Amino acid sequence: MTDTSKTPKKRSWSWLLWWQVYQSELEEQVAKYETLSFFRSMRGVSVCCLLFSIAVTGAFAYFGVFDITALADAALFAVLALFIYLGHRWAMIAAMILWTFEKGIGVVSGFEGTRSPNVVMHVVWWCIYMHAFYFSFRIEQERKRRAASLAS
Repeated sequence: MTDTSKTPKKRSWSWLLWWQVYQSELEEQVAKYETLSFFRSMRGVSVCCLLFSIAVTGAFAYFGVFDITALADAALFAVLALFIYLGHRWAMIAAMILWTFEKGIGVVSGFEGTRSPNVVMHVVWWCIYMHAFYFSFRIEQERKRRAASLAS
C-alpha cells in the first residue's frame, strides 16, 4: 500500500505557487507548533521576512534611496511581525494586504519607467513573502479549527 500523505516532490519553482500548501507540511507545522525552532516554523519565517524588509527599508532610508517616511512602513512591519509571531491571524492577513499593496505600487511604477527587471523582482518577492504569510495563516486556521472541535 502506498502512503498518500507524503509530501509530493517540490519543483524548484514551486514557491511561485504561494497558495499551495501541502497537507503533510501543514500537519507537521500544526503538530510541532510549540517545538519547531524559530527558523523552521512558518511563523518564524514570516517574521524573518518582515525583519529583512525592515532592515532593507531602514538601510535605504538611511542612504537616501527611500524617503524618510518609508520608516513608517518599517514600523508597521515591526508591529505586524510581533503579532504574527504571537499567532494572530489578522496580522497575517494585514501583512498579505500590505505586502500586495506595496509590491503592486512597485510594479505599476516599474511600468512607468524603464525598470522592467525591477517589475519581475517585485513579483518574485511578492510570491516568496505571500507563501510565508499564507502558510502561517493556514497553520493558525487549522489550530483554531482543532481547538474548536476539541471544545465541542
